[in-house]
Amino acid sequence: MNKKNNIDIEFILVEPSHSGNIGACARAIKNMGFEKLAIVKPRKTITEEAFHRAKSAKDILENAVIYESFDQAIEEKNLILATSARERTIPWPTFYIDEISEEIKGELKSEKTKSAIIFGREDNGLSNEELQKCHIHLVIPTSDEYSSLNLSHALQLVAFEIRKIYLDNNVPISEEKDLVSNLENEKLLEHLMEVLKKIDFYDPKSSKQVKTRIERLIKKIRLDKMEMGILRGFLSKIIDFEK
Repeated sequence: MNKKNNIDIEFILVEPSHSGNIGACARAIKNMGFEKLAIVKPRKTITEEAFHRAKSAKDILENAVIYESFDQAIEEKNLILATSARERTIPWPTFYIDEISEEIKGELKSEKTKSAIIFGREDNGLSNEELQKCHIHLVIPTSDEYSSLNLSHALQLVAFEIRKIYLDNNVPISEEKDLVSNLENEKLLEHLMEVLKKIDFYDPKSSKQVKTRIERLIKKIRLDKMEMGILRGFLSKIIDFEK
């Protein structure tokens, strides 16, 4: 099964603290036929240890993209999956890595989809704020007795399940929706909150969960570009009317 992978999936490590782990992640990515590694604000540079651990995946390391912030890393993506074992006050769409929905599988296989699979810091994972910026949360069903996984092991497991989706001819490729990027979603959220404040529906000081729940709603809907245009136009009309 040496089928070449041409889907746009970027594996993103957030602030990794061990250079060797970065190299091992590069190896795991190449093992599963993927090509893209990115790092958000690495706490250690890519050292000789990283290249040693990468083995024959040195090209993955050499081509790794470095992002200055989490938001920069995801702004052009339209499908963002985050690995997490963190308990959430507000529920988010969540799947075990081997039970991803058919809809998401189809989107992962589409050439229209720019996907990111995000892995948190070795010591404390992703923050709640970072998790809330993602469409889907992925959980590795580890033992309750000892759930801690090495970063590269976690990436290997997830990449394996994603490769199985890609190789499964029974999963139809989703080509219907031209999904908007995360940056466009963020602009919609800002626009919507501006309108809600103008009509006295939203007070940032007293309605702390409103924005988070609306963000979750936007992520769940998975807007396409035409739907985004309609909503932005509608919100602009409301603001003009208020003037």
